[in-house]
Amino acid sequence: MDVELSIQEDDVGTNYSIAEEVKKDEMDSLKEEKIWRSRRERMNNALAIARTAAGQDPAETDAATGRLTGVIKRGDVEEFISVIERLADQTDLFAVLNSRGPWNSSLLHCAASAGKDDILRLLNDYVGGHLIAAQDDWGNTPLHFIAKCGGSTRAAEMLIRRARDLPNVEDKNLLRMKNKSGDTALHEAVQWGNFNMVCYLLREDLEPMYWKNMDQKSPLYLALDTDNTKIVQVLFSLSLEPSKIEGLPPVQGAIVRHDYDLLGKILKKNMKLFAMTDSKGGNVLHLVAFLNRAPVFDLLQPEFEYLAREHDENGNLPIHIASKMGHVALIEKLHPVSQSVNGQGQTILHVATKYGRASAVRYILRHPDLGMLINERDHAGNTPSHLAAMYLQPAALIHLLLDERINPSLLNHECLTALDIARDHLKPCKSFPLNECSRICFCYRFANNLFFLSFSYFFRSQALTFRLLRGASPICSDLIILKPEARDKAFPMSGTNPNLPNPDRLRNIINTLLLVATLVTTVTFTAGFAVPGGFNGSDMASKDYRGMATMLDNRMFQAFVICNTIAMFCSMTSVVLFMLAYLSDVLLAVCALQRALALLAIALPTMSVAFLIGVTLTIGKLPWLATAILILGSIFILIITSALLSPWVLFLSSSFPSLWNRLRPIRPLITWFILAYIKFFEVERFILDDSKEDRSASKTSAN
Repeated sequence: MDVELSIQEDDVGTNYSIAEEVKKDEMDSLKEEKIWRSRRERMNNALAIARTAAGQDPAETDAATGRLTGVIKRGDVEEFISVIERLADQTDLFAVLNSRGPWNSSLLHCAASAGKDDILRLLNDYVGGHLIAAQDDWGNTPLHFIAKCGGSTRAAEMLIRRARDLPNVEDKNLLRMKNKSGDTALHEAVQWGNFNMVCYLLREDLEPMYWKNMDQKSPLYLALDTDNTKIVQVLFSLSLEPSKIEGLPPVQGAIVRHDYDLLGKILKKNMKLFAMTDSKGGNVLHLVAFLNRAPVFDLLQPEFEYLAREHDENGNLPIHIASKMGHVALIEKLHPVSQSVNGQGQTILHVATKYGRASAVRYILRHPDLGMLINERDHAGNTPSHLAAMYLQPAALIHLLLDERINPSLLNHECLTALDIARDHLKPCKSFPLNECSRICFCYRFANNLFFLSFSYFFRSQALTFRLLRGASPICSDLIILKPEARDKAFPMSGTNPNLPNPDRLRNIINTLLLVATLVTTVTFTAGFAVPGGFNGSDMASKDYRGMATMLDNRMFQAFVICNTIAMFCSMTSVVLFMLAYLSDVLLAVCALQRALALLAIALPTMSVAFLIGVTLTIGKLPWLATAILILGSIFILIITSALLSPWVLFLSSSFPSLWNRLRPIRPLITWFILAYIKFFEVERFILDDSKEDRSASKTSAN
């Protein structure tokens, strides 16, 4: 009985507390309603006074609008009404409230962007209906600003309710209006992580969920980049119709972001999303094969085996993409469910050979079933060996030639064997045997990506601008989905390149750099036998020290020897490479030049350091002079080093964007040196341009 009595007392207390809460909420609502009646009454009185006010100059209207805009950004609703009351007998309030300010924005836009819901509620009752759905110069409505600036659902509800009461509702449907970027309010709410707004907008209208913006991204796809997991969960928990989703497929977006947990959730909720294709007809497995996402393939088995038998617009199956990229593990997984040729009649061995994927070729030839493809022809009659010769892929060709099943005498539709094709490629470079020609082409493919061929190339405006932007820009993983043709261009095949350097100009550059490297070698070699302080003579007490350097135990002397040795061998190696570059074909010369420049860039600063240490050792008895020389020399060594390393930093940061992030502590110093050299070369170019103008002017005068 005691227990029952205790429970009854708790229940009574609970009911009492609930009743108190309800009563408190009612009182708060009445109090708030009373406050808003007072505010509306003040606004009505001010507008009544304004009706009797005389007309005014548009400049005065703009000034009053600017004043109210400042109050909206910095004040509250009470201050806003107070300013309205002060302006009532001085200006036309109706013109002010309905005016458009800078960038064609209204006071509603300003209140929405500032997150002032009370002021927005007040304006919603007094501005003209045409401003509810008005767009600024970027196409944004007040609802766009509420969604992107974290506004409340209450403010959005007020605008939407009034917009629906206006005539031509279909033309002024705030929920479906797009700005110039193609974003609706739902797009903005998703991008800015406004969870409550996303839920509210979805309840009001689900249709914008399927629409794409100018970046080809729907709210579903935009959710992949938001940090708000609640938004992702809400959006992908909806019962969606994949055929209505525009733009980039969200499932493929999750794949490029390695979001396998989300893929698993989508798989359980809506399997139809996995059947979406990109603009080139590639499905999920095409992307998986290109990016080598084996976990995704394991996740989709076996429900989606039919996707492995679908061709894209180029006629490729996912297994052809995997073969092109050399992903042997995926070839092994796809082979049991995908056995067909592509649109050109090529097997996976054709594709692997064409793109030089030696590991894939080796796996296919060793496979008991796939190895029989070695002599198969495509629609042009080419066997894999034809393609290896046609696209200069010696690594793949070796595995084909070592296989006993190959028939090298087979003809294609042009009545050519693989040897005939190789002989045709050999004509432009008769001085090289076939294997040497292949090596040169390989070196060229590597050299084609080099940042510089000469110092004059370092600071060309176009090249420097490109390198700076490439190094600072993040890798866009959506590019492969947005432009599926990038899958075909990611690894270009061997071939001629019209952008090769001029041989004569290249040899002039090599001659100049060879001279510099030779001088460095000569100086450092001499310094090795003329060390500071000299050597111990024969009059020393101990014969063990005869011929030894007198400063051998000095740490600075040891640093001198190390720096001089590094400079000596780096310069000597660069001399050998420059000689090789001078005597070789232009393609091989580019490769040798790149390596020689790297070694010379090491030799010059280390030689400078060795010189500075040597001078400091010889004048060490005079501290002020040694200090002055050390400071002066350090400044010039820093200048020399920055001159040599700035292009390399640009090259590495553009080729490896993650490196630029790791260099964050010394970024200001690197940036300062790069800017200094940009400025220097801009002045030089300006002087040269002026000289050209002077020459042209003199010629004109002479004529």
